[in-house]
Order: sequence, then C-alpha cells, then structure tokens
Amino acid sequence: MFDRTTKERKIFSFLGGNMLNIAIDGPAGAGKSTIAKAVAKDLGIIYLDTGAMYRATAYYAISQGIDVKDEEKVAKMLENLQMNIEYKDGAQQIIVNGVNATPYLREHYMSKAASDISALPCVRYKMVDLQRDFAKKHDVVLDGRDIGTFVLPEANCKFFLTATPEERAKRRFDELKAKGEEVDFDTLLQDIIKRDYNDSHRAVAPLKQADDADFVDTTSMSIDDVVAHVKEVVHIKTKKDDSPNQNAEKETSTIIHSCDMPQKTLNRIKKYYKPIKSFAFYRFLRVILRPIQMLVWPTKVVGAENAKKVKGALFTCNHYSKMDSMIPYFVLFKKEAHALAKYELFQNPIAGWFLHRMGAIPVRRGEADIESVKQVMRVLKSGKQLLIFPEGTRNKEGTQDMAEFKTGTARFAIKTKVPVVPMIYYRSPKAFRKNWLYVGEPFTLEEFYGAKTPEENHKATELIREKMDETRRLCNEYVENNTRYGKKLKKAAEKEKKSK
Repeated sequence: MFDRTTKERKIFSFLGGNMLNIAIDGPAGAGKSTIAKAVAKDLGIIYLDTGAMYRATAYYAISQGIDVKDEEKVAKMLENLQMNIEYKDGAQQIIVNGVNATPYLREHYMSKAASDISALPCVRYKMVDLQRDFAKKHDVVLDGRDIGTFVLPEANCKFFLTATPEERAKRRFDELKAKGEEVDFDTLLQDIIKRDYNDSHRAVAPLKQADDADFVDTTSMSIDDVVAHVKEVVHIKTKKDDSPNQNAEKETSTIIHSCDMPQKTLNRIKKYYKPIKSFAFYRFLRVILRPIQMLVWPTKVVGAENAKKVKGALFTCNHYSKMDSMIPYFVLFKKEAHALAKYELFQNPIAGWFLHRMGAIPVRRGEADIESVKQVMRVLKSGKQLLIFPEGTRNKEGTQDMAEFKTGTARFAIKTKVPVVPMIYYRSPKAFRKNWLYVGEPFTLEEFYGAKTPEENHKATELIREKMDETRRLCNEYVENNTRYGKKLKKAAEKEKKSK
C-alpha cells in the first residue's frame, strides 16, 4: 500500500493538492489499462480511463450522425459537449450530455472510431483539459499514448509499456474470443500495426516514450510481474519526494485565485477562509434572532437529546431549502457550530459577513477547495459541530427521495474519526408553518477508519445513507402518529382509500 509519511502530504492528498500522478503510456494491446487498474487498486488511488473518454466522444459523434474524421463538425459538436466522470461501485462511468455512454464503449468498431477522432486537435485539447483538471484534484493513474509527454508532463511517475505486435494481437484475439466474438487474427494484427503507425505519426501529441519514463517490455511478463515492477518504481520515486511541501501556502493561494471570478469577489471570499476568532457575536445573534425564528419558522426538534450525546460531531441533514442551514443554529446548536455554504452566497457583502460571523465555511463545489477542507478538518478535530448536506445541493423531494450522496461527508468522518448524527427535516421549512427536525442516533464509521480506496469511501457513504434512511423512516412515523398534522394526513389517506 502506498504510504505517505508526512502529515502535510496526507492532508494535501485528501484536499486535492500535491497529488500523486502516475502516467502509463504505450501502444494498443500493451496491457496499459489492465496494469493501470491493478496499480490504482493496490495503491488505493483512482484510475482514470482516458481511452474511454475518447471512445465516449466518438460514441457521441456517431450517435449524432457526425463523421468522426470531419474536424469542422466535430469541433462544433464539442462546443455543446458536457462530459462528467462518475464512479459507481468503484467503476468509472462516462456521462455525455446526460447519457451514460459506458456500456457502448467497448464495441469493436469503437477502437477505430476513437483512434480517428483522437487525431483531431480540437478533441485532443478538449480531453486534455478535462484530464489535467481531474489530475489536479486526485491521486490518479492515467493511461494512454501521450500522458507522460503531453497530458501530464510533470507526473511523479511515468511508464512506457509495450510488447511485440504479435503478442498484442494475440491478447486482443483471446479477449474477443472469450466474449464469443468471431474475429480473424491476421486482421487484428494488421489493425494493430496500422494503429501504431497512425498513433506515432499524428500531428498532435504522437505516441512516443517520455525521456524520463521507465521502459517496460511486457511481451514475456505476467500481469502480476508488471504490477509489482510499477509499484516498486512508484515507491522509490515517491519516497524521494516525500518531504513536506514548502510551497503549500503559495499553492493554496494559486488554487483560491484560479476560479473565474472578479478579483474583488475573490479577495472577499479569501477573507472568509480565515477562521473567526470569537463566537461572541454568534451567541449574541442567537439570543436576538431565536425568538424571531421561532415565530416565523416554528420548528419542533425531536430527539434533541441525541445531539447532546456527542461533544463534537458531523451533523448530516437532507437539504430542502435555503433555511435548512440556519434553523439548526437557533433550535439545536447552543454552542459554537459551523455549516458548509456555497461560495456564491459570500459574493454578497452583507450575506457573506453574516454567514462568516455565524461560523459558515465557504466551499466551491466541484473543485479542489483546499482551504475550505482544511478549515472543516480544524473544526471537527477541535470538538465543534459541523452541519453538512450529503446531497450537495437542495432537493425538493426531501423526505421522499434523497439525491445521490457525495463521498466528502464520509471522508471527513473517517479522517477525523468523529461521530455522525443524522437529521431529517420532515418537510421544507416555510414561514408561519409548523416544521419538524428529527435528530437520529449518533453513529461512527469506525469500520472504515484508515480507508484509502474509492470503493471503501463509497461503502462508507452508503452506510451514511442507510442511517439517514432509517432516521427518515422514524421521523415520518413520529409525525404521522404524534402530531395533529400527521393524524390529519392519515385520515385523509384512509378516506381516499375507502373511496376507491
């Protein structure tokens, strides 16, 4: 297992900075994908299938009736191309304009289409931008034909895997035969030879070995032997670079300023990353505003005793409305508390000042926001309370169907080893209407402490969701059986049932 020996490196790996990037290049059939996946699994980092990204682009072009060799039409297509990379059960899923293209990417004809479309400069630059952005935020293994020379020239570790054309054709032949496909060996061999020539002679980022890449001929090597060799080289090279990052503050500053916002807004937000020194104002506001809040948004807390069982904890809640993050401040959190809030809210000088004083932490969703995560870690490790919404954004379905959970919540709980307290709003908080906030039993993710792989983080996230679902069930039962509103709903449901 890859071992980071300094605290700074551990923090930056979790936050998205100073990442371990492994580049594996080579011709088709050299075993790049197989080796990259195995190395990523063993080291507990992410494997990014770059070839699948080109295949997905080719698939989308074909689905739109566009010739993959027509650069003008392809370039126009790219203007509206939205590609998202998601992970389900540890497997990479490529979503293109809302459609999961993954099931179609390994069709035999897609190899030729991907090779043709990848030769277009507009496609190369589009994919490279996506890949570089991903590598900035994650420890990752990338494989392709120009990763070490063009995509990630500054990668920590580079490898060039190859094998004889005959051996690569045999591997492809065996693979397709195992799938029940009838193929001709000689045809496959000629396709590989032709693709090698095209890949090595294209105008943009041709296939070639990086000067600092480790050359590996896999012709007579087993998969285990290649994986062991790659891991050994990675271990040696990363050990040399395992000193604390002396330029951490500079890198952090760069990341903060890298987003596309006015300088004035950036300066304002940067200020809010600094932790507030006193919560006297928080206490003052709570005393002044709580009566107003209870008048306008009357909220009954059920299970408040569960919140008192823990000194510092991660409070998770479904996300109905803009008031979700404010109400707990007044009805539940009597001591210092924090909540995550999207940085857009801090663009308003008044709202930003207020949120900061209430202990809110700005976070830029979809980016490696180092400063916000560092502040979250400080809050949790200091024994304070943090409110987070695992769904990541508002979901009007609320207690009926929660959206997919983000893995960040589980990562925080695992890294800090703090308990998790599930909470459920019964319905969206609205002015002058009775609302309910149900607080469930605290639990820990102890079984996942030390988790490093994406699969483990996903499992931990699923456990959080299971606990949230259980809390939601208990909340619904409480309201239905113990409140006039719930009894009214039951009577209405019974009446409707009888009418049918």
